[in-house]
Amino acid sequence: MNISVTKVELAKNLLDTNSEVILKHVKAILNSYKTDLWDELNESQKQSVKKAQKQLEKGEGKSHTDVMKKYKKWLSK
Repeated sequence: MNISVTKVELAKNLLDTNSEVILKHVKAILNSYKTDLWDELNESQKQSVKKAQKQLEKGEGKSHTDVMKKYKKWLSK
């Protein structure tokens, strides 16, 4: 389903509801995603991300396209 269509459908459902409980739940869900993922990582994970960033800056990374070509046979199953 197209994300834009989903957004419109959800917006319509929110506008049509009179349930305070549903609105509170939706609000809580949306607020829970406002946290920064970086803050939720442990120190080891943060160090791994920083290491990967440095490798990319040095040109040591591989493009998404190259990785997908290599693993395509497993993705088609």
